[in-house]
This record gives sequence, C-alpha cells and structure tokens, in this order.
Amino acid sequence: MPRDWNERAKNWDHDERVRYYVDQAFFFLKKHVNLFDGAWKNKRVLDFGCGTGILAEKLAPLVGEIIAVDASPNMVDVLRRKNLTNVNAFCANIDEDSVRSSAAWFSGFDLIVASSVCNFLPNYERTIRHLSQTLNNDGKLVQWDWLSSGDDDYGMTIKRILNAFDNAGLNAIFVEKVFEVKFDDVMIPVLMGVASPLRDFHAGYSE
Repeated sequence: MPRDWNERAKNWDHDERVRYYVDQAFFFLKKHVNLFDGAWKNKRVLDFGCGTGILAEKLAPLVGEIIAVDASPNMVDVLRRKNLTNVNAFCANIDEDSVRSSAAWFSGFDLIVASSVCNFLPNYERTIRHLSQTLNNDGKLVQWDWLSSGDDDYGMTIKRILNAFDNAGLNAIFVEKVFEVKFDDVMIPVLMGVASPLRDFHAGYSE
C-alpha cells in the first residue's frame, strides 16, 4: 500500500479534479444501469477501490447495501466518518483467499464499481477474475480508468479491458472513452468498461 494514498486521504474530497471525475463517472453509470428503478433499494453494490467514498455517497441513497473496500486505511477512515448508514467500509485487498473465506458477505453483488483503481492493481486480470466470482448472474461490473497514451505502461487500453473481461467469463457490454480530465493543461481521457457474467462460464482461480 503506497504511503502516498494515505497522505492524500485528508484532502481527497476537496480536489476539484477528483470531484469532476466522480461526477462524470456517475453520469455515465446512470446511462448503463437504471439506478432509479425502485428494485435497487434491495440490491447490493461493491465499491472496489472506494477511496473516501465519493462515489458511494452518490450510490447510497439509491441502493440497499454497499460494501466499500480500499487498501488505504486513511481513505477508509474518511469514508467511515461520513456515517453512511447502508455503507460498510473495509480496508482490504481483493484476492482469492478473501473471496473464498468471506463468501457470506463478499458475494451476491448486483453491481461492482471500480473507479480509477484497476490501473494501479499489481495484477488487473487476476483481480477481475476474482471480482467476477462475486457477481450475481444478472449483475454488472463497471470500471473507469485512465486511457494509456502508449508512451509508457501507465493507463489502460480498450484491448486490455476486453481481454480481461473475456478471460474472466464476462460479456463486454460497453468499452469506450467517455470523458476527459484536465491535468496541467493536458486533457487525459478516461475509459469506461461495462460487463456482465456469461451464464455458462465457470472460471477457476489458477493462472
């Protein structure tokens, strides 16, 4: 867990770029998931890489329960202090052991959201496979990540997301650039990926 994320937690909610990113992510999420359908009041959401819970704050009034997970204890502490009644926040990583040993609460998700986190994972493809095992059959996994410029290893590509979905037994519904965020006079595009489980796919955890 990089110290930098813990150091950023105190001021994270006050960063205008972070707020803009989450506002845009939520706007496009609503285009693919009918969150205002009353049925969502009984549904479960996993906010993977929840940070300080800015996205969870937007989702909480619309859904039944949110499990919010982040590797930064300081980020999780900020979220817990918001006292969102239907949000349970945990400081943890997602791996094979956690999925198997915590099946009672870490399963049965109708929606998984991962906002600006997948690019920072040590093994993105393996994590997507783990996450796919926690989705209900009619659930959706939605991720947003910076688009790779091609000049270095930073960022995601459409091809990598599509391959990860395919290898995890997920049907890619939508993978495209959806908005941009300005950093030091440079506009950086953000990719959005939306997927749902393939009904007849049974994935294992082996590499």
